[in-house]
Amino acid sequence: MNKLCNILLLVALAAALWSCHTNEKNYRESYDKTIELNRTGERGEQYQLDLARRTKNNYVVDGDSIRLLHLNFNVTDDKADIAKKYGVVVAEFQQKFNAISCRDRLREQEKLPAYVVYVAQNKTYCVIAKGFDDISEAATFAIYPEVYMKMKVLVPKAWVLASITSRNK
Repeated sequence: MNKLCNILLLVALAAALWSCHTNEKNYRESYDKTIELNRTGERGEQYQLDLARRTKNNYVVDGDSIRLLHLNFNVTDDKADIAKKYGVVVAEFQQKFNAISCRDRLREQEKLPAYVVYVAQNKTYCVIAKGFDDISEAATFAIYPEVYMKMKVLVPKAWVLASITSRNK
């Protein structure tokens, strides 16, 4: 009888431990709650202002409006000549590792000549899906990224990054 009680106790303990483990669903629910809290109240106002700033169009190309920023940047983990005059940014990260991972997924899954640039002004790593020498081609890609890639754009809206030196040309 004592042996049976010990076995039942061990089974109950194993079941309790098994049911308490964390899983992806738990993490996702916690993440969603945190994001929702950051988008409400005082933080929510700041989020809305930042979102409006990041989605505001400031340049017209062929009758369409796009967000175009002229910034100094450095190409990371690739040769500098991979960068074209205009690059379409589809993701921004604070950590280089995440940007490199995103770039690699774009190269492998989407077969795009993606590269990563570091913008010191914002302290961000921008993932460029594809670079262009012509602004109208870059604008078309930025306006309709879903036509050129299946992967979700990881910024509120794809935008075009141009080097400050290209402004003078």
